[in-house]
Amino acid sequence: MMEMYELCMFFKNYKEAEAKLLEFQKNLETLETAATRVHTVIPVPWLKEQVCFLLKLMLQQCRTQYELGKLLQLFVGIEHLFSDGPDVKKLYVLSQILKNTSIAINPVIITTYSLENFQHECKSVLEKLEMNGQFALARRVAELAELPVDNLVIEEVTQEMQTLKHIDQWSLKQARIDFWKKCHENFKKNSISSKAATSFFSAQALVACEYPTEEGPSSIEERHLLLTLAGHWLAQEDLVPVEKLEELEKQIWLCRITRHTLRGCQEEMEPRFSQQISTSGELSFDSLASEFSFSKLAALNTSKYLELNGLPSKETCEDRLDWKEQKSLNFLIGRLLDDGCVQEASRVCRYFHFYNQDVALVLHCRALASGEASVDDLHPEIHALLQSAELLEEEEPRIPLRKVSSSSSLDSQSFVMLPHSDEVVTNLETLTRKCLHGKNYCRQVLCLYELSKELGCSYTDVATQDGEAMLRAILASQQPNRCKQAQAFISTQGLEPDTVAELVAEEVTRELLSPSEGAGHKQMSTPAEESQTFLQLTTLCQDRTLVGMKLLDKISSVPHGELSCTTELLILAHHCFTLTCHMEGIIRVLKAARLLTDNHLAPNEEYGLVVRLLTGIGRYNEMTYIFDLLHKKHYFEVLMRKKLDPSGTLKTALLDYIKRFHPGDSEKHNMIALCFSMCREIGENHEAAACIQLKLIESQPWEDSLKDGHQLKQLLLKALTLMLDAAESYAKDSCVRQALHCHRLTKLLTLQIHFLNTGQNTMLINLGHHRLMDCIMALPRFYQASIVAEAYDFVPDWAEILYQQVILKGDFNYLEEFKQQKLINSSVFEEISKKCKHQQPTDTVVKNLKKLLTYCEDVYLYYKLAYEHKFYDVVNVLLKDPQTGCCLKDMLAG
Repeated sequence: MMEMYELCMFFKNYKEAEAKLLEFQKNLETLETAATRVHTVIPVPWLKEQVCFLLKLMLQQCRTQYELGKLLQLFVGIEHLFSDGPDVKKLYVLSQILKNTSIAINPVIITTYSLENFQHECKSVLEKLEMNGQFALARRVAELAELPVDNLVIEEVTQEMQTLKHIDQWSLKQARIDFWKKCHENFKKNSISSKAATSFFSAQALVACEYPTEEGPSSIEERHLLLTLAGHWLAQEDLVPVEKLEELEKQIWLCRITRHTLRGCQEEMEPRFSQQISTSGELSFDSLASEFSFSKLAALNTSKYLELNGLPSKETCEDRLDWKEQKSLNFLIGRLLDDGCVQEASRVCRYFHFYNQDVALVLHCRALASGEASVDDLHPEIHALLQSAELLEEEEPRIPLRKVSSSSSLDSQSFVMLPHSDEVVTNLETLTRKCLHGKNYCRQVLCLYELSKELGCSYTDVATQDGEAMLRAILASQQPNRCKQAQAFISTQGLEPDTVAELVAEEVTRELLSPSEGAGHKQMSTPAEESQTFLQLTTLCQDRTLVGMKLLDKISSVPHGELSCTTELLILAHHCFTLTCHMEGIIRVLKAARLLTDNHLAPNEEYGLVVRLLTGIGRYNEMTYIFDLLHKKHYFEVLMRKKLDPSGTLKTALLDYIKRFHPGDSEKHNMIALCFSMCREIGENHEAAACIQLKLIESQPWEDSLKDGHQLKQLLLKALTLMLDAAESYAKDSCVRQALHCHRLTKLLTLQIHFLNTGQNTMLINLGHHRLMDCIMALPRFYQASIVAEAYDFVPDWAEILYQQVILKGDFNYLEEFKQQKLINSSVFEEISKKCKHQQPTDTVVKNLKKLLTYCEDVYLYYKLAYEHKFYDVVNVLLKDPQTGCCLKDMLAG
């Protein structure tokens, strides 16, 4: 150790000294171990005591801070040798911090070391560093000694402020705004005491108002911001000093009054908050102050400011402000009331002993509703106002305040809960009508008063009770008009949609799980009707998607086995998601419905709930697995109850399912169609079945079918019966076109059967378009040709057919039938005439043509065609006939 002393103190060889020190430590450990077994010559405690003395002596004999630092570095790690000595580690860190400074560690701290003395020394060092502007080093010293940094941080920002002033930046408004914001953030970051921050901002507010005319309203706005920041920090204290906060708030309001007075009417004409953000998007003093406003602090907004006691009346108010300031204050209080800040408005009136009629009206409304004051206890001017209103009502009918509207806004809120005979309600309505600003608050009071009467409790209970608890009580009341009461309460209290959605989901789940003991209110005939009641509850929340999500969340809390509850929750959630077109929610419901069906409903054979789930959600295309399940379990017929499908979508889905997945099950198809009176679908099914019979006939050559005449007739008779049924079903559903088409096909089938019965083998059914003309031409009777043409919607060349049947064959009976069924127009005669000209005329053709022309009712055409074919005898007869001659001569002359 003595060698180590010489190396350090005389030779400054700290590296070899470190080696000697390590060697000593090893020997000391060996000596201590030996001392436990045998008695040593030199006692170990005595040796340690001498070493401690030597180490301290070395520290005291250091002539420079460099030597002290090197020794402290050397001694780090052997603190156990300093039995009652200094904290070497802390002293070493302190020496390192001060290494490049002119500040020295006081040597006294080594001989009289204690935590208190060390902190005192660090505090002294801290002050010197602050004076030198070395704030980073000062912060390290403060952290080392665990000293508060309040003064350090404040001194640091003060110096920064001086720098801004020195470089002429302080005159820039935006620079000051940024600086004050930075100050707040800096204080918050360094966790300085609220008292220190408050003192700083309060002091700066005093400086800001020393020269109020220098920048006009800007300096007032800056003072307003600084006072707000001071109040913000003051409110952070554990025990909030309410009196000091109120004094700060009063000073803030003085700034607002002064600013408004200086601006005059300009501010009244500008939109609210138009001055808060500049055109470039930068912060203003006002916008920054609004971030730190403490006017909503609970300590300030106590119930005493809603009471009439202490509120200046018209008689007791004092003129502490001039008339311009009073006008400004009146305007600003009006804004407060419009924003619903009634307690702040009341405080401001008390600060300045100022009378504002609207504040008096809203507080009197509350006093009357809560029962804190009767009509006789009101301020004289309010009492007189009510009396004058009564006199006016006697002279002219009163226009009621109560409006009935579905709007959720307070301006059109429905108040129809109590009869007009309630004197309090009448007075509240009168005061509300008289109120210019704060009318919404008066309406809230009226609504809550009426609600308290409905619920059988006091106004104070309703107004002061937690909004969630109150809404929960309203929903659980099972009153017929609970939804209306709840909607009024939600609007007046301004409950958040998330809160409302949670309570609605909670109440729906509770009612679904509770037994049907609900005094008749829950005596519903069907789950669908009960669901309508729950749907009304979901309308209480503006955001239906939120309600849907909350309902889905409640499923996890449903007890195991309560499948009906889970089913209804899914249906309600789906309804909410559908209203908002929330596809993610709808997909969640469909997935949950599939899991519920597969894992719980189907294994437990709860097919009634399966049907309820299907019809309640109503997305049949996405839920065909339920159709499969019910079809497999022979429970399909349950879906055909008419009450299940008031909208008419289920029947269409059922038929579509049968067509897609069970196309051969015509019996079930018809059963569904009959059940839902779907005559058109029945007709379509019958028509399709008849077409199948005709396809069976078409599947083999006609000659082969004729060989088994009995089978052919059976198929035709079956097709005929089905087609008759189809025509009848179409007619019932007013499907005229389809009914006529089937009726024509029945005629065709009847004619085909008639031909087969009479030994005629002509094929009339399943004809292609190219074969129709030949078939019609071959038929001997016109009615037969007409049946075929109508059945195939074919319009044949009647002129050609008449030429063949009448001119060539001489069958005038065909012509007579044609004439009875159709009007023979002039074009038919002209076409037949042309065909005769193109052929070599025979006596039979000429004879038949002459006879055919007698059927032409157009005298001129008759004459013309006869003349063209050189039927001069016919021409002379026409000219000489007294009925036709004169007409023809006139026409020929023209």
